[in-house]
Amino acid sequence: MKKAMKPPKTLNGVEHAAAVFRALPLLFPSSTMPPRKLGANSEALFHVLTTSEDPDGFLHQRPLSCPVVVVSEDNCMIAIGSTPVATFDSERFHEGLLYLMAYYYALHLTYPKCISTLLSVLQTEILQDSIHEGDSTPSYKKAIGEWKSFIE
Repeated sequence: MKKAMKPPKTLNGVEHAAAVFRALPLLFPSSTMPPRKLGANSEALFHVLTTSEDPDGFLHQRPLSCPVVVVSEDNCMIAIGSTPVATFDSERFHEGLLYLMAYYYALHLTYPKCISTLLSVLQTEILQDSIHEGDSTPSYKKAIGEWKSFIE
């Protein structure tokens, strides 16, 4: 865990946050694989647009309809499905995961299975909000046990 959470020090703020966000689903893996079109589990959380990518085109071809942070050179956008709902400065990208959690809460959305363990751990350990015992999966119980032994 320590190695995955220590990206190179030469990264700028956005690159550093992206490296951490890419590592989080690996630290708290879910038992379900992401859709093939999605690629990595971290793509369920955020996507960094290339210079040739159109944000609207990306959102329409995305296989999941869960909230996502789309990062461009100028700003970040939170979209749900193919609908943009908020924008914020890319320098605040490190706060993007909390913004996503806020949309899950406010809209009572279900976590995608491919990142449900990560989001459940964030909910219980960062936001200090309990989850119903019926919602705790074996992968969540394993991840939370490993997390508790790591922080002790």
